[in-house]
Amino acid sequence: MPERRQERYTHLRAEIRDKKSLLVSYSGGIDSIVLAVVARDVLGNDSACCLITSPLLPPCEEETAQTIAARELLRLFVRESDILDNPEFGMNPRNRCAICKQNSARILREVADENGLKSIADGTNADDISGYRPGYQTGLAAGITHPFVEADITKEDIRAIAKMHFIPEYAKPSASCLATRIPYGESLEPQLLARIARAEDVIRAAGAQQVRVRVHGDVARIETDPESSERIFVLRDAIRKAFHTLGFRHVALDLDGFESGSMD
Repeated sequence: MPERRQERYTHLRAEIRDKKSLLVSYSGGIDSIVLAVVARDVLGNDSACCLITSPLLPPCEEETAQTIAARELLRLFVRESDILDNPEFGMNPRNRCAICKQNSARILREVADENGLKSIADGTNADDISGYRPGYQTGLAAGITHPFVEADITKEDIRAIAKMHFIPEYAKPSASCLATRIPYGESLEPQLLARIARAEDVIRAAGAQQVRVRVHGDVARIETDPESSERIFVLRDAIRKAFHTLGFRHVALDLDGFESGSMD
């Protein structure tokens, strides 16, 4: 590991050690996996992680997150969120991330208090704090700490640390909640979120590494990595039929490809 990166990693471990005990907000994404593993190494039984489930989390991501936690011997709590019962959130406003973060922070604090854990942290990294990030500021206000930001750890650093810890998901594509597939102002209905999750499963089954199915009325717009676009086009008839079965009238392959945050 290069010297500068090693310094940041040492700083990260010191930040975690200073927290004495820690609950990690865990999603099964590479950021939260690495944070939870390092916290486990530094704090042992004084660390744990919490996976918050809801219709916003694709079922495949929930299953994967629990499998990884078991493999890495992480102390895992699973709690279900009632975020879709919040009428304001269900209207899908531009501050939906802030509303969701407040809800998640409440759940995390309850879990931390129940288990005698003093601090709460999430996997926000130094690359994440620019641009429109309402959830980040809300998390700060709610007392959520960000060890990666405190240690100036970037996404590239996280992947390097994952390799060092022999975490096979070091190259795992980024994921986001299913609300990001629906334009602001359009209702977040559980049935629609479930349809989107199943549509994305179809694209993954076709071999795509990175996928988002963005929904515009009865149109499903597929964003994927350039390497997968050609294969999806070859399999377009089967994909089109599967999407029609899910209730989408039109299916489009976005020629601009995958763009993180394109509907945030």
